[in-house]
Amino acid sequence: MGKEIDIAFALLRGALDGTVPEVEHMDAHSWWHLFRLMQQNHVAALTAETIAALDVPREVMMPWLSEQQKAKDWYSYQLGVQEDIVELMAKSGIKTLVLKGTHTAQYYPTPELREFGDLDLYFYDKHDEADMVAAKRLRVSVSNEAHHHSKYNYRGVTVESHYDFLNTHYPPSNRSYEKMLKEQVGTATFEVLFLLRHMAGHFAASRITLRDLTDWALTCQALKDKADWTLVDKSIEDFGMTDFVAVLDDIAESRLGISPLPHPTSVTASKALVEKDIVYGSAVLRGDGQHDGLDRLGWKLRRWREMGWKREMVYNDRPWRLFLASLTAHAEKPQSILHKM
Repeated sequence: MGKEIDIAFALLRGALDGTVPEVEHMDAHSWWHLFRLMQQNHVAALTAETIAALDVPREVMMPWLSEQQKAKDWYSYQLGVQEDIVELMAKSGIKTLVLKGTHTAQYYPTPELREFGDLDLYFYDKHDEADMVAAKRLRVSVSNEAHHHSKYNYRGVTVESHYDFLNTHYPPSNRSYEKMLKEQVGTATFEVLFLLRHMAGHFAASRITLRDLTDWALTCQALKDKADWTLVDKSIEDFGMTDFVAVLDDIAESRLGISPLPHPTSVTASKALVEKDIVYGSAVLRGDGQHDGLDRLGWKLRRWREMGWKREMVYNDRPWRLFLASLTAHAEKPQSILHKM
């Protein structure tokens, strides 16, 4: 497992800096397993050019290279859908802010190789109006099952229409963080702070992937001379994310050759544990698709227990407040209790 993690990071680093890593000989089975792992981490397309220069069996090389073209085609298609919606909203006097996805892709060496699925949009104070425009003009059915965004499918693309940047129901500290984000909208500081808290939320609830780590490293690198790092550093400390950011930065520097933050802090958390969690996820998550109905409720409780160490790395909310807030949030949106992640 350690060897596989080393190779995964080596391939990713090669994709970012244009070098060819030294990888010892592996059989087709090992390469195939690595390919699947990179797919699960949403960096198969990004690393395809790296493996093209290595001694990879043809039966693995061809499907891996095909990930590149699929990513490029999907990027172009989703960009077209995004432009349609932005133009439609503009005609209705609604301003649109694109979150993550195609926006974050601009920081990649080849933007169209940054894999993504949903289209995340923010319409400032006109969220409800934007949903009505979408329902009427795009003829879509808008769902409101989530706390901080509505959702609909347009031309095969899932669109998340955000009325908040974060779920302000959980954790409770997100309410203060949300206020800070809205004060920074349109700035480089907003980009860093939003990406960080969004990533922290996924880490605490389930996992982040190699794509998320790459997003963080490349975004911080691109905005190093533009963001207010004094505010970023203070926010990291105030909201209890010091250990999380420190270990991410250490991984990015040692594995990818990128130092995200101008003022890194010392690492106290287990780097190896976080690396393994990023690349593989936890065992309880790998059993996700095996649970339905009430069995899924039990699985979610087990997941909650196993994710405790991760919540401690990203939230300064007291554990009892987190649990109570989670119960309350599910009570307000009962369908989320048995909903797939």
